[in-house]
Amino acid sequence: MIMAPEPVVLPAESVSAIIAEVRRHGRLDLETGGFLLGPEAEPSRVEVIALAGDQGIERAWGLFRVSGRAVEQIFAWAEEHELRIPAQFHSHGRGARLSSLDRREGFNVRGFISCVVPSYRKPPPDPLAWGWWWFNGTSWVDAPAPAFRAGRAAVVTFDEAGVRARA
Repeated sequence: MIMAPEPVVLPAESVSAIIAEVRRHGRLDLETGGFLLGPEAEPSRVEVIALAGDQGIERAWGLFRVSGRAVEQIFAWAEEHELRIPAQFHSHGRGARLSSLDRREGFNVRGFISCVVPSYRKPPPDPLAWGWWWFNGTSWVDAPAPAFRAGRAAVVTFDEAGVRARA
């Protein structure tokens, strides 16, 4: 039996960074997303939120795609900073379900978590209302609900040009 990964532990004061980014793109009827990063020793404890920038990022209604070069940039940066990437998030215009495209073209890596923030024009502020799945090596199944901790995460932007701190 394959065990589910540890739940993502989000810093409660940083959820607003994800909501603001989702809403900003949602007003333009565009999906967006990013990655959640944690320390090597405890990767599920989110300490960095990486929001997708512009270069090598495709956004549309029903589509959020990150180029291989942009993915390379954030993964290399994470390694340099002794961080791991246990999860990604992206927005949908409506529901919090994984689409067939998400299931087919997502990070189909055992133990990886994918989150869908629904209703991108007016996303729910509570991550418990978002959809959470993990890849068990064969398919995407319900992930454990996220947990919360006090504090903030650093927020960065990544794309093909690299990784930059957000103001």
